[in-house]
Amino acid sequence: MVAIEIVKADVVDVDAEVLLLKHAYGFHGADESVFLRLEQATIVPADFAVDEGQSICVTTNGAVAARQALFIGTCRLGKFRYREIRRFARLAIELIAMQNTNVPTIATTIHGAGYGLDVEESFQAMIMGFQQGLAEFPIPSLQKIIFVERHPRRFEILEGVSSDMHLVNPKSLPLQHSANTSVAPSATTMPLPAMETASPPPETKRIAFVAMPFSEAFEDVYQFGIYQTVRKCGLVCEKVDESLYAGSIVERIMDGIRNCEFVIADLTEERPNVYLEVGFAWGLNKPVVLIAREGQRLHFDLSHHKCLFYSTIGKLADQLEKVIRDLFLSKSPSNSTWER
Repeated sequence: MVAIEIVKADVVDVDAEVLLLKHAYGFHGADESVFLRLEQATIVPADFAVDEGQSICVTTNGAVAARQALFIGTCRLGKFRYREIRRFARLAIELIAMQNTNVPTIATTIHGAGYGLDVEESFQAMIMGFQQGLAEFPIPSLQKIIFVERHPRRFEILEGVSSDMHLVNPKSLPLQHSANTSVAPSATTMPLPAMETASPPPETKRIAFVAMPFSEAFEDVYQFGIYQTVRKCGLVCEKVDESLYAGSIVERIMDGIRNCEFVIADLTEERPNVYLEVGFAWGLNKPVVLIAREGQRLHFDLSHHKCLFYSTIGKLADQLEKVIRDLFLSKSPSNSTWER
């Protein structure tokens, strides 16, 4: 069995044999932090990059706590969604197994959560990918996979879904590979195996995209009033956080709205970004559920639309759950006035 551990820390400080990272036509978030440490230690050059379909494993020489950093080249960030995350995790196991070396621990972040994907869904995609990889390419030495998360809210969510979780690591003879696939002292580059092997067809995911002010003051509203409610209804919940996202935030928001089934928009404080997202959603004929704190005056363009006004987060959760179940989960919706 392979244990699953969630730790609240910075990924550069977590002790492991292999640290799993990605290069999505550029470095972002934790991947960038590790790259900068390696660059500063002159382990990798300033123009270090990993092409899509390639991987590079470098020995860190103490620049970070993990002894090796495995970078996998992926598609661009906006296209790196749950199916791609699952494939990424599976391929990582295959590549590590091909190295035919002693790897008791693998550390990784929750790829996807930092640019707006549902943290639980991203975590489950990685777990599934790791399990698919181990089913085909057992790593006899592997004892633990460590998921590193320093964002307090996301850490709380992951703690709640990972208790007593483990992966099956079938015992078998080490895989036989040619000598040119072994780990070099400083860096190893190899093409990735075929991405479709052993990957099930993609699921149909029903997604709610959340538009709300970029503010720490709204974190509880999001996590306890919206995120938990959407997940309770069996849907995926996505939101782009300006303080965490690296890249074109407008492009990522537009992609999120295009991919969703409906939008939940919090109009509290009448932030321009929220109004922009509502307009874009309506332009795509996406249903929009409007919410706002009690006492909030709505802009005249929206004042005649139905809106859930909440005085407490608990009240918001109850009202929002009813609306989602009535409009999007019921076979005979009782009210269609939320759609423009």
